[in-house]
Amino acid sequence: MSKAIKKIQREYRETSGHEIRMAVLENAVYGFLGSIIVVFIANRIDIAVLIGYLCYYFFVGKVINRPKYVTSLGKFILFPVPTALGAFIGYKLAGYLSILLLS
Repeated sequence: MSKAIKKIQREYRETSGHEIRMAVLENAVYGFLGSIIVVFIANRIDIAVLIGYLCYYFFVGKVINRPKYVTSLGKFILFPVPTALGAFIGYKLAGYLSILLLS
């Protein structure tokens, strides 16, 4: 195995399960909230856009004020993967929610 992968595995073993779960949850929610806004804007659902922006910016305050990721695990796994998955789920669910709000 490469040196980088071994480093990430070591960091994973050294990190508590609770810390990993919280990082995954926070980053997934961050991605989710960021992506739903785009769908609501595209569908011109003003109240949903407003609520989406409010939720997103309240949550951004939490994300910005947390400690920065300094490990490879955080930089290459815990931030980008859950954030991308949350964004995709938000994109899909916001589409269905838009249909409900427009009907």
